[in-house]
Amino acid sequence: MRNILFLVISVLFIEGCSSGIKRLELEPYAKLSIPSISLNAPSNFPKDKWITYGDSLYDSGNVIQLFRHLPNMMSEEVRITVYVPETRINIDYLLDKKDSDDLERLTHLPPSEHNKKNMEERGVAYNRDYVDFIGGLKCVTDVESSSPAQGVGFKKYYTVCGYYDTNGNKKRVDIMYHYISSFNGTKFQSDTTSTITSGKDIDALFKQDMKAIFDSLVIHDMDRERMSKNGLLPNKKYEIQEW
Repeated sequence: MRNILFLVISVLFIEGCSSGIKRLELEPYAKLSIPSISLNAPSNFPKDKWITYGDSLYDSGNVIQLFRHLPNMMSEEVRITVYVPETRINIDYLLDKKDSDDLERLTHLPPSEHNKKNMEERGVAYNRDYVDFIGGLKCVTDVESSSPAQGVGFKKYYTVCGYYDTNGNKKRVDIMYHYISSFNGTKFQSDTTSTITSGKDIDALFKQDMKAIFDSLVIHDMDRERMSKNGLLPNKKYEIQEW
């Protein structure tokens, strides 16, 4: 059942991208910009291009989206949204130095019984929260993964970051990225013979792709003086985690 669900999700996404939504194939290192941020597309496997669509094609948008399908390997997607949150959405834990310093402890707390039951019902093999550093910001990431069934697996990440912009607004950055793997044990070939021979290799490739995107991410409207004065600009870069 889980196998079927993952395939349905993949098909629906691909169909959605091809049903009247404007889309653009990207060359390696292509730059995507919206008013708040910019980033570059990864450069590996250039014959299997990254695709952008929706708001990513308009300078006035607040979303950057990237998608790529690698045959006999995976479909991978990342969506980054930057916005001023409603008052009811609290991001003070990211913009208060004391709260920010406590994030490592909070993300290591064990899941509640309710969350454990929820994960079991959804077929989640594991779930973990941890601290990330993206675009110069200290962020919180949640990751969950399914157990691969018949060569198909699913892994998704959700990251939240916060900053003050140059107009004094509290800005929230939501980053959702995931991959659906479909691997039958044969080597993937594109421009060159790939060394991808296992599900672990696919996972590593996905993480490298996300690292390339996050390393290139620049925030244009951040009030860096205020963020630095408040101790909210850690001198750390994005690092690939084991999970």
